[in-house]
Amino acid sequence: MSFFCCTFAGGIITGIMNTQRRTFFLFLALLFLWSGCIHREPQYRIGVSQCLDDAWRQKMNYEMERELLLHPEMSLNTRIAYGSNELQCAQIDSFILERVDLLIVSPNEAENVKPAVTRAYRAGIPVIVADRRVTGDEWTAFIGGDNYKVGQLMAEWIKGQRDKGQRTTVFTVLEVAGLPGSTPATLRHKGMMEGLGYGEGMRDDITVKTVMGSWFRENAFTVVSEYLEDHGDVDVIVAHNDLMAIGAAEAVSKSASYQGRHIPIMGVDGIKPGLQAIVEGKIDCSATYSSHGDMVIATAAQILHGEPYKRDTVLETTMIDATAAYPMLGQYDAIMRDLETLHIVKTQTESKWKQLRTGRILLVAGIAVFFCLFLLALTYIIFRQRNLQREISNEILPQLEDMQEAILLSRKDEAFAQRLRQVVEAHLSDPNLNVEYLSSMLQLSRTQLFRRVKAVTGKGPLDYIRERRLIRADQLLHTTDMTVQQVSLELCFSSPGYFTKCYKDYFGHLPSVR
Repeated sequence: MSFFCCTFAGGIITGIMNTQRRTFFLFLALLFLWSGCIHREPQYRIGVSQCLDDAWRQKMNYEMERELLLHPEMSLNTRIAYGSNELQCAQIDSFILERVDLLIVSPNEAENVKPAVTRAYRAGIPVIVADRRVTGDEWTAFIGGDNYKVGQLMAEWIKGQRDKGQRTTVFTVLEVAGLPGSTPATLRHKGMMEGLGYGEGMRDDITVKTVMGSWFRENAFTVVSEYLEDHGDVDVIVAHNDLMAIGAAEAVSKSASYQGRHIPIMGVDGIKPGLQAIVEGKIDCSATYSSHGDMVIATAAQILHGEPYKRDTVLETTMIDATAAYPMLGQYDAIMRDLETLHIVKTQTESKWKQLRTGRILLVAGIAVFFCLFLLALTYIIFRQRNLQREISNEILPQLEDMQEAILLSRKDEAFAQRLRQVVEAHLSDPNLNVEYLSSMLQLSRTQLFRRVKAVTGKGPLDYIRERRLIRADQLLHTTDMTVQQVSLELCFSSPGYFTKCYKDYFGHLPSVR
C-alpha cells in the first residue's frame, strides 16, 4: 500500500506541473504521500509488571513476545520490580498515569501489591493477574497454577520417600519456603501440610521444619547451612522453587556431617537450572506448571477486542523427574534460539522503521524551510522510501510470516503430543494397543501417525508405547505390591523375561519390587 501511495503521488505531481493551481495540488500530493508512507503505531499499549527477573519469568516474557507477533495491533512495555513491593506498586501507578490500555501483573506479595492493582482496576484499566493471585476480586482475569496442588504434590513425594526408607523413627522434612507474604509460598506450604495430614492434628511419624529462603538460591544456601550445623538429622528437603533447591543441595554437599550421603531434594518451577540439576543428580525432581505467556497475550487480545474470555484459568501441575528433564532441556535450548531470532528480527524492523521516520522528518523540514527545493527533496525522499519499503517487504516481513507459521505449527504439535500421551496412558493395559489401534484413535493414517509421532517424541509409535509402559511398570513396582510377573502381565508384555530385558535396557538395572 505504501509503495502504491508513493507511486501515485509522484504521478499526480508530474501531471499537474503545468496547471495554474500548482501549489495547491502539490500540497495535496504531499499529504497523500505522507499518509501512505507513515509507520502505523500499535493501537493498544499493554503494561507488564513482573515481580522478579528469574528464569521462569524470562520464559514467560519470551512467550508473550512470541505471541505478540500474531497481534501487531498491540505493544508491550515490561518493567521488573526485582522483589520490591514498593517498586512494583510505583510501576503500576506509573502505568495508570500513562493510561495504558491493559495491565498484566505478576504480584510480588499479594496483600502489599493488591492496593495498586485495585487502583488500576478502578481507573478502568483491565488487569490480568498472572502466575500469582491477589486477594479480592477487583481484577479482570487470572492465569496461573494451583499452588495448593503443588503443595499436595510435595506431600505425596515426601510420603513416597518415607515409604522407600521403611523408617520406624520420626521422618524429618526440611521445607525451604519462599517469600512469606506471597500467595505461592502460602498455598504451597498449606497444601503440603494438609497433604501430610497436619490439618487433622500433629503427626508423630513425620516432622516438618521450615526455613525462609525467600525465593533466592543464596538465601537458601545460607539458611540450610545454618540449620544443618545447628540441628539434627534431615531426611528430605522440599524447596518452593528450583533455585532454592539448588542452594539447599550445595549446602548439603558442603556440610561436614553429610559428606557422601544423598538427601532427596524436591524443587518447584521446572526452569532450566532446575532441569539441569535434575539431570546432574543434584536434586531429584521438580513440580511445575507452564508459564503460558502466549495464553496471557491471547486473553489480553480477547479483552481489548471485546471478545468472550475466561476469567479464571488454572494451569495443570505436573511432576518432572530425570526421565522428563532431559528432553525438556532440549526444548529450552530451542526456545532460546527462537528468542535470539525474534530479537534480531525486531531490531531489524525497528531500524528500518526508524529510517522511514527520519526520512519523513527530513521531508517536512525541507518543505517548510526551502519550499523552492520542494520537488528535489520530494524526489529524493520518495526514492529513499521506496528502497526501504522494498527491503522491509523482501527481507523482514517474510521472516515474520515464517515465525508466525512456525508458532502455529508448534501449537499443533503440542496439542497432538498431549492427545497422544492421553490416548496411550489410557490404554497401557489394553493388549490391542498397537499402531493400527492408535491410528484409529487419533484418526490418522499409518504414514501420518509415524511421521507426527516421530516429530514430537523422536521415536516410532511402538517404541513410544513401550517406553510409557516401562515408566508405568516402574511406578507400579515401587508404589504397589505387584510382582514383576504381575506387572508384566498387567502391561501386556509377552513374558516376564521379555519385560525384564526391556526394563534393563531402558533403566540400566533389573526390575525389583519396593
